[in-house]
Amino acid sequence: MKRSLALAAVLALVLSSAAFAGVQDFGKFTVDVAEGWTASSQQGTAVITKNDNTAQLTISMEDAGGMTKAQLAEAFVAEFKKSGTYTTVSTPEADKDGDYSWDMTTKAGAESHAMLTVEEGHFVLLVMTNVQAAPSDFTKMLDTIKEK
Repeated sequence: MKRSLALAAVLALVLSSAAFAGVQDFGKFTVDVAEGWTASSQQGTAVITKNDNTAQLTISMEDAGGMTKAQLAEAFVAEFKKSGTYTTVSTPEADKDGDYSWDMTTKAGAESHAMLTVEEGHFVLLVMTNVQAAPSDFTKMLDTIKEK
């Protein structure tokens, strides 16, 4: 997650600024939600949706239950495939740090990118849908994720 947040910080410097509605608390973490976005919490997961429904950021932070990154990645991919929400789900790939990512396409044709890491016994799963609709909002929100 630290690498992902560092990347988000760098991108935040490059991209234009976005207005923020305010920090929202999701139990295990907080996020400064961009203006023009609505956040809700569903079973320990933050779902942050652009008000015009063109983009979405989903953040899950839970206990890893003793599972490795690879096991969690495979389990999430299997769940995404079963969900019926996505028409395609790629095979998860590990980066040099052992974190996993994969791509998905929704039934509506929107591209999603998932990133998974495990730190100190808990996982963080980020799913970003249609990033190109609001790249600076995504970058800035990712940069403001603070674990409690």
